[in-house]
Amino acid sequence: MEKPDRRQEFLKTTMQLVSEKGFGGFSMKQVTCKMGVSEALIYKYFESKEALLYACFESMHRRIAALFVSYRLPPLEDARSVLWAIRGLWMRYFGFLVQCGYETIYYFAYRDSPYFKTVLKHDGEAAATYFRDFGQLMHAVNEKLHFTEKFTEAHLWTYVLDTTGIFAKRVIRGELPATEESCEAIFTLVSRGFVALFE
Repeated sequence: MEKPDRRQEFLKTTMQLVSEKGFGGFSMKQVTCKMGVSEALIYKYFESKEALLYACFESMHRRIAALFVSYRLPPLEDARSVLWAIRGLWMRYFGFLVQCGYETIYYFAYRDSPYFKTVLKHDGEAAATYFRDFGQLMHAVNEKLHFTEKFTEAHLWTYVLDTTGIFAKRVIRGELPATEESCEAIFTLVSRGFVALFE
C-alpha cells in the first residue's frame, strides 16, 4: 500500500539533497534512488524537476509567510516600541529559520537560483503575496520613522530577510553558536549595523 505522505517524503528528500550538494547536477532520479522507489513514482506527484523544486520552495515559503500572518503588531507609540515590535518579529523569524535546518538552506538556495526568477516572472500570485504581511508591518513602521524617504521597502526587505538568512545558515552549519547571546548579537548587527560599533 502506498504511503499517504509520499509527496512530503519527496519534498523532504529533495531539500536534503539540494542543501547538501546544491542544484548543479540535481535530478529526480537522485531523489528516487535515495528513497528506494521507482523513478516513475515521483512523476505521479510532480510533472517535472522544476515543478518539484518549486513545490519544495513553496512549502517552506508558506510556512514562513504564516509567521508574519499570525504576528500581532503591538501599539507603535515611539521609536522604542517600534524597535521592540521589529525585534519580536525578527526573533520569531530567525528562530524558525534555524529550527528548519536543511529546509532553510534549500529555501535560500532556491531564492538565489534562476528558478526563483522564473517564479516571480510567471507566478503573479507569488510575486504579489511575497511577504505581504511583512510589508504591512513596514508600512506601519514607516509612519513612525519615514524610512522610505531614504530607501525603498525593497531595499529594506532585501537587507533584513537576506542578511538574516545568511546568519541563520551559519548557525545551522555550526559556524556560529546557537545561543541566546549569539541571537542578540546577530539582531544588533542586523538592526543597527556598523553604527552599533560607535554607540
